[in-house]
Amino acid sequence: MRKNLRTLLAENDRLFGCFVQIPSPEIVEMARHFDYVIIDGEHGHISHEQMLSMVRAAEAVDLAVMVRISDIDPVLINRILDMGITSLLVPNVSSRKDAITLVKAAFYPPLGSRGACPFTRANYYGSSAPADYYKKTNEDLFIVATIEDAQGLAEMEDIISLDGIDGLGTGQFDLSVSLGVAGQIDHPKVREAAAKAEALAEKYGKIYTKMIMEPADSQSISSKACRLIMCGSPEIQIQNDLQGTVCEARKHLRI
Repeated sequence: MRKNLRTLLAENDRLFGCFVQIPSPEIVEMARHFDYVIIDGEHGHISHEQMLSMVRAAEAVDLAVMVRISDIDPVLINRILDMGITSLLVPNVSSRKDAITLVKAAFYPPLGSRGACPFTRANYYGSSAPADYYKKTNEDLFIVATIEDAQGLAEMEDIISLDGIDGLGTGQFDLSVSLGVAGQIDHPKVREAAAKAEALAEKYGKIYTKMIMEPADSQSISSKACRLIMCGSPEIQIQNDLQGTVCEARKHLRI
């Protein structure tokens, strides 16, 4: 049975996940201690065939899967959901119009207008009756909209209040660029934007996603809305560990 975020959130106060940007099922398997994994289809160089292999690896180690898509493209969204994905992290949602387009592309009627085929991997190639499959798919689907520019900040309440949008996140690096403080993710403007998003998620009874890079970052988590915690990526950890090892070795050997 595939795990999905909606069910896990009904059973747990908070879930911890990580990004995977390298097209590697082995990296996904290494993330088995998390609750979920985010396959990065925006910044990772991952083909659909490679993504499917990563999805299978996640299922094999009982990880729920979320995919960060590259853009709000109905054809792309349908292809990814047909793999059996039930959770989407969507970048650059800048307006209510964007959010409406997203919901229509991801859901079957009556909420959306997703292209219907009951013989895909998502339905185990026709295992369930079409009507049952469409109903359950709509029930399981979980969508997080990421706010990454000034326009998105201005329309954030109109976005999170829309039926079909389950959570909000903020893209700190993109926001820093849009707000004129490029790279300064701890700048007050960026922090205020994140705080506003978190408050709106709590106001509407929805989810806020938060990225933490160090264990100490978790001390800033307090609101009930902050329930999806993103803990960097195994690739970053590997990079840092390898860099630390070689630096210490060079220092020890005085190279």
